[in-house]
Amino acid sequence: GGLILHNWEITDLSQDLNDYDDIAIGQDFGFNHANAILLLGMKDDNIYILKEIYCFEKDTSEIILLADAADIPKNRQMWCDSAEPDRIKMWTKGGYPRARGVDKGGSAGSVKAQIDWLKQHKIYVHPSCTNTIKELQQWKWKKDERTGEYLDEPVAFQDDAMAALRYGVEGW
Repeated sequence: GGLILHNWEITDLSQDLNDYDDIAIGQDFGFNHANAILLLGMKDDNIYILKEIYCFEKDTSEIILLADAADIPKNRQMWCDSAEPDRIKMWTKGGYPRARGVDKGGSAGSVKAQIDWLKQHKIYVHPSCTNTIKELQQWKWKKDERTGEYLDEPVAFQDDAMAALRYGVEGW
């Protein structure tokens, strides 16, 4: 009970970016908790999670090398956590000129709006995205301990790929 997303499935996906109407990248910065990068495709109003980078205790220069090795495209929009503009600047200097921060819209309302938008689209996940799959399986709404009712606020625990997903769809 309380799972946020039910509209997703694991399936083998084409890694040819030309097979999609649009491509974007979402990134949630982390060090002690995961730094998550998702390569996303959009086609026929469906979202495709094509590839993930999910790592701990790496600095930005090390993560840029991982992204280069994973063939994360440099010419696509990369939506990042806007709380760390210095890291975004390192990405632009590191060969990803379209890295930019998401507009968080002030209050927690933007998170709810992103989740509402995600719920309106079918999400397909490549089987190699194991950390994203684990997060999708356990991403839940907070529960009011007193009433037992679920709140319109996600539990902030092991949600780094979910943040990257929310950021990555910003342009769509």
